[in-house]
Amino acid sequence: MQMKMKLILTIISTALLFSACSNTQPQEAPKKVLSEEEVKFEARKAIRVVGGAFMQTLKAKVREGGLSNAATFCSAHTDDLYNEVSKNLDEGVSVKRITDKPRNMQNMATDEQLLVLKEIQRKFNNNERIGMVVKQKSENHYQVYKPIIMMAKCLNCHGDSKTINKEAYEIVSKKYPQDMAINYKAGDFRGAFLVDIIK
Repeated sequence: MQMKMKLILTIISTALLFSACSNTQPQEAPKKVLSEEEVKFEARKAIRVVGGAFMQTLKAKVREGGLSNAATFCSAHTDDLYNEVSKNLDEGVSVKRITDKPRNMQNMATDEQLLVLKEIQRKFNNNERIGMVVKQKSENHYQVYKPIIMMAKCLNCHGDSKTINKEAYEIVSKKYPQDMAINYKAGDFRGAFLVDIIK
């Protein structure tokens, strides 16, 4: 009888111990729901990090060795720069450029993304104000599209036969023989930064 009582007490003690342990396990943090303005703020911050580093590097390469030097860098090291700079982004945030006419096929928009780009293009063609487009994918997952407008200085590598820099573009075309990112004019809609945010 005493042995049975000891066994029962041991079982109860063990059960209580496991119950106490399970209650002290760290609870999963609640998902944070952001307002549209908070999402846009996060997106702008991420684009400044990635886009800013890219533009500063390009300017430096042009100063060092002209457009052909910048084209050589873009052709060979853009992915490395992006991967390095992306380490400075907040956790759960990533940035990429998307378009319907890519130079690097990794930047080709998906069918879903193309629908958003077409809507931005429609507004652009109608001279409507185009700002950031926020799409909520789930409770704590957002995607933000920030339109990219072609600047005059970008035509050296993205323009037509009149504006493109032939020496620089020869370097680019060797790396991307199926390049579609040409024949733009200053002020054209180019594509978008796509910022993926999971909080």
